[in-house]
Amino acid sequence: MEHRSRDSQGGVVIEIVNMGDTDIVWTKTPTHEPTTLVTFYQGERGFASFVAGMGLIGDEEPVARIFSKLHSVDPMNAFPDPTFPEWRLYERRNDDGRRYFILRLSHTDVLGANMTKAWLYNYPVFRDITMHLASYGVDESLYMTSHMMGSYPAAEQAYIPDDHLVIFDHLNPEEDAYLTDGTRIEEEMLIPPPCWMFCNIFGNFNHNVIKGNWIAICSHDENVFVNERGSDMLINFMSDVHALSVNHGKVAEIYEMITQVEHMGETTDLKTLLDGGF
Repeated sequence: MEHRSRDSQGGVVIEIVNMGDTDIVWTKTPTHEPTTLVTFYQGERGFASFVAGMGLIGDEEPVARIFSKLHSVDPMNAFPDPTFPEWRLYERRNDDGRRYFILRLSHTDVLGANMTKAWLYNYPVFRDITMHLASYGVDESLYMTSHMMGSYPAAEQAYIPDDHLVIFDHLNPEEDAYLTDGTRIEEEMLIPPPCWMFCNIFGNFNHNVIKGNWIAICSHDENVFVNERGSDMLINFMSDVHALSVNHGKVAEIYEMITQVEHMGETTDLKTLLDGGF
């Protein structure tokens, strides 16, 4: 059950929504209208969806900050430029005037040693976000990711060409996925958390008539630190199909930042570095 409170800080109305496991702090009063939710996890290997997502966000400030005790937050922080513990929601308009919310996941349980806990910690927050944003008209979801399991040795999987994406429609899970040129994907694809979880929960807990619930998957190369080709494909897809403009200056800034981190040789701290200042 939602508990709402309002306050005013510096002339800006702030709405705080408490939903049990999740607290949503709005810095802009949301309206009810048809909306597409685009989601990405910024710590994904290769950073394709992170680069693409930040290119869509550009220099926009978040309209909401999402907190939860279930977030996988590092206990230590540093000053100046401390990292942030919340997920962030941004608002954009495409060329047709349709609203897009862009959800930036920073701390989450993903593929790794604790993968068995991914559902335990992600499900309640994804559920709360879906139900809350549905009340403001969100009727489409698109999760951007890369083919992280493409080299998984235990299963033969579909190949994704570098110049294409795979689009899977979660509204019709029994149907095959397709490349962006219309080619049907016949082989199975392993989909790690959290992307499939988000799409499943969006489909089950959104009370609106859902118009789309897609996963957009670019290729992934384990031999490169930054998956520039994959991010380009995601950016082109969002620009060409969803008519969203891209801030190429921000894309260049993110590439430069990731490259600097790569040359540091301290990739274990990469997640923390990505959480602060961008």
